Amino acid sequence: MGDTECCEHVFTEKISEGLYVEHFRTFCAGVFGEVTQCYITDSVNFRQNIGSYDEHEKFRATLDGDKVEAYNLRIEFISDTVEKRTIGRADLLKYHHNDKNILLLQPFFGKNTIKCDSNFYLESSYKTKDGNYMAEVQYKCGDDYSNAVFYTDSLKFCVFIGIWGPGSLKNNFSVRKEGENFEFYNIAHGSKTDTVKVQRYLLADLKKGEFKPVCVDGKKKE
Repeated sequence: MGDTECCEHVFTEKISEGLYVEHFRTFCAGVFGEVTQCYITDSVNFRQNIGSYDEHEKFRATLDGDKVEAYNLRIEFISDTVEKRTIGRADLLKYHHNDKNILLLQPFFGKNTIKCDSNFYLESSYKTKDGNYMAEVQYKCGDDYSNAVFYTDSLKFCVFIGIWGPGSLKNNFSVRKEGENFEFYNIAHGSKTDTVKVQRYLLADLKKGEFKPVCVDGKKKE
């Protein structure tokens, strides 16, 4: 991976009047990871390390009376199936939805919230593992953008699954073939945050430290 040593100021946050936490990236290995060191300081008299975090974590420090509490927070992305619908191949072949009569259609999941069908284009299309296709057609109605999601073999059937709003974590659709059945999923993405480490310091002790530079010529000062 070559030389992974680095030292650069990332940002500074204020946690109380005259008290700040500085974030310095001190390990830079690209896709292999990074480490950021955190220092509490008044910018004049002292600077002390109160923790570190990697690319999978967040760091938060608060002042509670005469104590500084430092938290390592790990964020995990989660996906939940909101709705599921299963149909057989015979029923699948009955669906012949298309983007030219979209205002008249009701999707598998949710409501049809598209307001116009005069300004649209194919947003994306990809082949699924079962050989069929997931396609998105985007409609621009004034300042509103909505993507109609279809599942199709491009010949015998086309199913209008639902509406996805660009950038939304809700209404993420997928389809899985199980034997002669097809399982349609409406999935919501999200995240949860867990505290994985807590450290507490007396502010009076932190103030006893010196005010030293963290980085010198792009390297961490020992």
